[in-house]
Amino acid sequence: MSSSALTGWLTFRLRLQRGRVTKVKIVSARLQAAVLLTGKTPEQAMQLVPLLFSLCGGAQGVAAQAALQAAQGMTPAAAQQACWAGTVRREASVEHLWHLMLDWPKIFGLERYEEEYVRCRHQCLQAKTDSDHAAALETVMVSELLGMPSADWLSRDQPAWAAWRKDSSALGAKLLRRLEDVGGEGGLAAACLPCTIAEDWVGLEQKIRTPAYCSTPTWLGQPRETGALARQRGHALVAPLLAAGRNIEARLTARLVELAHWACGEAGPARDWIDVARCGQNTGLARVETARGILVHRVLVENGAIGEYAIVAPTEWNFHPHGAFAREAGRIAEPDDAAALRQAQWLALSLDPCVAYEVALEPP
Repeated sequence: MSSSALTGWLTFRLRLQRGRVTKVKIVSARLQAAVLLTGKTPEQAMQLVPLLFSLCGGAQGVAAQAALQAAQGMTPAAAQQACWAGTVRREASVEHLWHLMLDWPKIFGLERYEEEYVRCRHQCLQAKTDSDHAAALETVMVSELLGMPSADWLSRDQPAWAAWRKDSSALGAKLLRRLEDVGGEGGLAAACLPCTIAEDWVGLEQKIRTPAYCSTPTWLGQPRETGALARQRGHALVAPLLAAGRNIEARLTARLVELAHWACGEAGPARDWIDVARCGQNTGLARVETARGILVHRVLVENGAIGEYAIVAPTEWNFHPHGAFAREAGRIAEPDDAAALRQAQWLALSLDPCVAYEVALEPP
């Protein structure tokens, strides 16, 4: 069975009336892959986890290693944590590039940069150092996505950035221009998940161990948005878009901002990407930042085997039944049903589920 079959799919059903969304229903056929790990040895689990996920397999593998080590009383050395962080960051960069160079051009009918993506992906994933990774990213940022050095783009003030967005032939600007008339009420429909460390999740451990929480997670009782936008919502290029209600454009801009910072060699501390905590005897928890947002693994190891395993993935946050997609889709009001359905498709892509999905009309 393929990893995509194991991880399932999502269907977003909308009811429309004259271009307005009147009902949003999220139908999930997501398998909680963690159940397949119960009874396995830690070594078996570490081999299996990356194979269960077609996307973010590297981050899932790192989370598994870290949580299992913590459950067995081991603290990662600084070099190990830095290695894990590099793996996660490099994978996040190629996920962002896939999103921007392949998925969005396809949905807008623009040229897809397949050869350039494949080349940069190989260089990023093979990079041995942060400087090698930065150099690989900078090449594609200058040649395709920004049309200028990343540092110059990041240093632009609002008027200069608006001029780039309006006039540049770079792919990043073309994508953002396609979204210039897409907006709604100011602010996000669902608040963002805050920046956290692993210790912050220990208090939720009893909830995390339940399938209900893993499939519909909340923070302080509310569903939250996670991902690049949550991390970059205060950035000078992103915040004005949010204030104007241009949330889809803000999500794409947040990805460009992250790529530009990484292309400048700004990796951040390893702890920003991956850290661990012990939840009690034989129980470990890992918190990992991925391209799509915060990923949490919690594991109990007893007598050399896994007694309990739980995973809280970014897709479950962003596509919670009352979360970012459902609430923001509920705001859509377009001149006709076709335009409303198209905007819902853009919204789903901007939140980037890690499984196959479909946006469809709810039967009358």
